[in-house]
Amino acid sequence: MRNLPFVLVILFGIVLFGSSCKKDSFSGDAVLTFSEDTVIFDTVFTTIGSVTRQFKVYNQSSDAVTINSIVLAGGTQSKYRMNVDGLPGVAFNNISIQPKDSLFIFVDVTLDPNGQLGTIMVTDSIVFNTDGVIQDVDLAACGWDAEFYYPTDYIEGLGSYSIIDCNTTWTADRPYVIYGWAVVDEGCTLTIEAGTNVFSHKNSGILVYTGGTLKVLGEVNNRVTFASDRLDEFYRDQAGEWNRIWLFRGSLNNEISGAWIKNGNVGIQVDSSDVRVSNTIIDNMGGASLFTQTGTVKAYNCVFGNAGQYSAALSLGGNYEFYHCTFGNYWVNGNRQTPAVLLNNWYEFDGTAYTFNLENAYFGNCIVYGNNLSELGLDKNPAANFNFKFERCLIRVDAEEVDVTNSTEFVNPIFNQDPEFVDPSENNFELDTLSPARNAGLQAITNVDAILSSDVIGTPRPYNGGQPDLGAYERQE
Repeated sequence: MRNLPFVLVILFGIVLFGSSCKKDSFSGDAVLTFSEDTVIFDTVFTTIGSVTRQFKVYNQSSDAVTINSIVLAGGTQSKYRMNVDGLPGVAFNNISIQPKDSLFIFVDVTLDPNGQLGTIMVTDSIVFNTDGVIQDVDLAACGWDAEFYYPTDYIEGLGSYSIIDCNTTWTADRPYVIYGWAVVDEGCTLTIEAGTNVFSHKNSGILVYTGGTLKVLGEVNNRVTFASDRLDEFYRDQAGEWNRIWLFRGSLNNEISGAWIKNGNVGIQVDSSDVRVSNTIIDNMGGASLFTQTGTVKAYNCVFGNAGQYSAALSLGGNYEFYHCTFGNYWVNGNRQTPAVLLNNWYEFDGTAYTFNLENAYFGNCIVYGNNLSELGLDKNPAANFNFKFERCLIRVDAEEVDVTNSTEFVNPIFNQDPEFVDPSENNFELDTLSPARNAGLQAITNVDAILSSDVIGTPRPYNGGQPDLGAYERQE
């Protein structure tokens, strides 16, 4: 790994869960009123500080009020930190608020490891004494012990990284938090069991090096989740908050099943390596849900969803098979100029064209759709092979941009009929009742692999007899 060379990578433009609770202010006979009666922090990893939250203290009266004391109840032993109008401390005395004015109080928290497999709630309160009237604002945070991967080395062109112990298994008993690249080294396998949560910091992710292998063994009802380590509510739907899963050239026998990959730059990057992807949902990517360079990919029951550029960019040739996959791109965070699906077999550098054989790109019972007028891009250099086939697929395409007249490339297609997704802008690509994709698939394609007998969320296919639906979801009433 230490001799990792700099590689040419096509760069894309970039740019969790958690909950927050905002309570109404309360008044009555109280001397003070508050914008919150409880300040709740989204789940925070132990040893890692939270975001700073704030609330306001109001004096609703027509006279000035002096608060005799504002005290963090846990004192110096508290896990919380308080700042009153710019001054840090655990206790403040004789704080005045002018008539109809207010006071800002800022709070953050750092929790100690708790030794628990799940999360635990840690509470405290800020107590206000105003001429003997006692009021308080409660503080609550949920702490989560995690296993952290911090960078130990640096390579120019790649950045900071650490090496994962050879033949490691990540389990669902605790989350894994990555800073920099967590590298699966040559001859080693990283296995990630069902239900595991993997969180990556900004510009961080997993890199499977030459000769390494990644096995993601999620299930449709117990997924492996890949997301940003920013768990606070503001970042819940922010794309580009971590980097990618990168299957480096020469990695082998990779498998990603039952995964939910969200809010990164690129969901999966495949460089001259192979991967089988099944029952996986990738959405809200700043660049591309799937990006390949001379990759080999077999995908079953997958959603390659909203992204700033491509749902799938299959570049520099390669070999691909997609069965019952949905490529849906309704990106709303900018003006996307690229198609949902791109096929490419060349690039130009310093005035010279370099070509790569697109040996095969097969799409069966798939949907390719989005909010652009044409969602299929064919970037072909005739000096190399450019073999593709869409069989019984629903595609949004501009016939003036793409030649769709070849019946061996477009077999029994459905063009430009809105698939009637339930809510694609919110990454919900399930089919509505009136979708033209319902009962439109070919059973012979579904029979290719036993995994296709149910859909991406486990619904039997076909549902209630008849023909299978197109795409990753089987509609059930």
